[in-house]
Amino acid sequence: MNFLLIFIIVAIIVGIALVVTLLITKDSDSIYSGNKSISDQLWIYIASIPVLAIIALIYWIIKN
Repeated sequence: MNFLLIFIIVAIIVGIALVVTLLITKDSDSIYSGNKSISDQLWIYIASIPVLAIIALIYWIIKN
């Protein structure tokens, strides 16, 4: 499987997960800071893209 295709699939999955998470956390709580949490989650999702790409690359190298 082409590495670019794997990367695109991973990016789509991460994007869908981000949208679903943002929709779930849309409700507000007086004690809970939703804006800070959403910002933190966004960075976690952005950071996970290279990690997943590296894992996919290692799998692709081992398989070939």
